[in-house]
Amino acid sequence: MVSTLIADRLRWRRDASERDRDALRAAFTAYLTALARARDAFSRTEPSPERVGKGHIAIVEHDVYAAQQQLALVAQQPILDMASRATLSVLDFHDVVVVGRDSDTAEYVHAWRAVREARQVLVDEMRTALRRT
Repeated sequence: MVSTLIADRLRWRRDASERDRDALRAAFTAYLTALARARDAFSRTEPSPERVGKGHIAIVEHDVYAAQQQLALVAQQPILDMASRATLSVLDFHDVVVVGRDSDTAEYVHAWRAVREARQVLVDEMRTALRRT
């Protein structure tokens, strides 16, 4: 009887761990997908200097903030901080594009690389979190 209880407890823990990992993976995927949609849309945005500083409005349309809220429910603080930095880097990229910088300018390349680097740091931390769960 004791061994059955122990086995049931172990099975319950394993199932709970799998559910937690699935919830994390879903939240991570939703956020990264929304962020990529926003970044890709911003890269095709026409210059419009009056839209500088208004990327937060455009980023709402791509559900980035909603996905960040979902992350807040399941992820640890370091991941939330990295997600915020990734979002800010996409907002900075938006501003570079709407002021009219072309893809061959240093400002554009710098902003694009900052987005890519912030995303990669975040993805690495997300992978680590999934392995720990």
